[in-house]
Amino acid sequence: MKYLEAILIKFAMVFSVLFVILGIAYGVEVFEIFILSLIITAVGFIGDLTIYPKTSNKVATGGDFVLVFLIVWLGGLWLINNPDFSLVMPAIYSALLIAVGEWFFHIYLTKRIWEQKETSHTLKQEPNRK
Repeated sequence: MKYLEAILIKFAMVFSVLFVILGIAYGVEVFEIFILSLIITAVGFIGDLTIYPKTSNKVATGGDFVLVFLIVWLGGLWLINNPDFSLVMPAIYSALLIAVGEWFFHIYLTKRIWEQKETSHTLKQEPNRK
């Protein structure tokens, strides 16, 4: 249940940012924003569960930046019919804002989902003490 809550929080963050940048600023339809948000959330959450615990918040956030940029840019070329604007700048703006949110989302994962105190370095599992 904790993971479902985390996925919904991540989706809400991604959708909100994309709606403001792509929807309000660039006029992209909500359905296209929804699809991009689903893709970013799914791929990003898998990365959060695999990459973040083995690295650091900085590395995971950098990876999220690249992931969001590529998905918005290339996915936007695939989804948005005849955009009358370049998708590079909206992809950069989206990636930057979502990366800021991901920094805090990773801290949330560490403290609330995995119930650990470590937030800025590589997550280390404490050995089982008997």
